[in-house]
Amino acid sequence: MPTNRADAAARHTGRLLCLHLALAMSLTAGSAVLGVDDHRLGLYLLWAALPLSAGAWALARFRQKRVRHEERSHHVGHPADWESVA
Repeated sequence: MPTNRADAAARHTGRLLCLHLALAMSLTAGSAVLGVDDHRLGLYLLWAALPLSAGAWALARFRQKRVRHEERSHHVGHPADWESVA
């Protein structure tokens, strides 16, 4: 996976996590203010699915760091293989 695709995946999953959390918090606050208990199961499921979004973001971030590390080590190589400039 190229670096730009790994960056995009991490960025998009991060946005998904933020939107998921914002939605869960705003719906919970709205139901608390309005006193609506009809959609309690939906709120529980929304909060229960939050670790899935967080896990997806963590995996995408891990992959992004791994791709960057592989690219960096590929460009640098081993110091014994370096040629002198002079």
